[in-house]
Amino acid sequence: MTGPRIVGREEIRQALTFDRLIPALAEGFRQYRRGQAIVAPITNIDLPHVNGEMHIKPGYMRDGDWLCVKIATCYYDNPARGLPTRDGVLILSSLRNGRIEAVLCDAGLVTDMRTAGASAVAVDALARAGTISLGLVGAGTQAFWHAAALRAVRTLGDVRVWGRHPERACAVVERMRRELGLPAAVAALDEAAEADVVVTATPARAPVLDRQRLRPGSVIVAMGADAIGKRELGAAIMEQVALVVPDSLGQCERLGELQWVPAPRSMRVAELGAVLDGETAGRQHPDETIVFDSTGVAFQDVVGAAEVLRVTE
Repeated sequence: MTGPRIVGREEIRQALTFDRLIPALAEGFRQYRRGQAIVAPITNIDLPHVNGEMHIKPGYMRDGDWLCVKIATCYYDNPARGLPTRDGVLILSSLRNGRIEAVLCDAGLVTDMRTAGASAVAVDALARAGTISLGLVGAGTQAFWHAAALRAVRTLGDVRVWGRHPERACAVVERMRRELGLPAAVAALDEAAEADVVVTATPARAPVLDRQRLRPGSVIVAMGADAIGKRELGAAIMEQVALVVPDSLGQCERLGELQWVPAPRSMRVAELGAVLDGETAGRQHPDETIVFDSTGVAFQDVVGAAEVLRVTE
């Protein structure tokens, strides 16, 4: 008997594209809402003594072929050491017999792309049509991948990048210009916050956005808060919000921005799958500010891994 198939990062990069991943994730969110995408509670392990963390996410699709467990690490001091922030692996077993059939050594690539792809699903459903400006708060890997994913659903008129470390902001701007051909530039935090779509992609435990002026009708993609105690949006920002769209309501109430907004809430709350299915209204007024509360749901890893295996078989 042969062992599981090993798939490396470069093979994954060739196989996984946003034009296929984004529609697959949109269908995944609908299936999750209908109870057809099954996930177990996330295990998060904080490693404060090394400024790191580990996330473990298992799940499967009822009509799929795979049971998937994703293990991902984030070590936030790694860039100063010349190392990537993320690493990770996805282990897939047959849903029919439980045999482990594939190991995707993606070094975090599936996580990066499925996270940005989910944001693209939300932006496509919630943001205004036509050309938009994009503000990126945080200049790490997710800034690049969000720009790459969002240009698949909207024309990006300009891209504004803010980061705590100017040299990293400059580096990601140059990468966006070189690899994506986008009109990106380093910006002040207030300038990034005034974009049509604002992505907060930081590991913050205190609000990064709080008293900034938001553009009427904007969408904030808040994807940094994915564990207890993490927070990117302050109370003054949330007071401007008409609708919060969680990727998973229960998960966001425990791990996301909604952990900081106890009921009764002043804004509407509707899961992304319910909006996509037409079960719940999304944007109701052109000037509403909307937050997509993204904590990352395990079925997203299943969808991404299954796409890789489908293409590479």
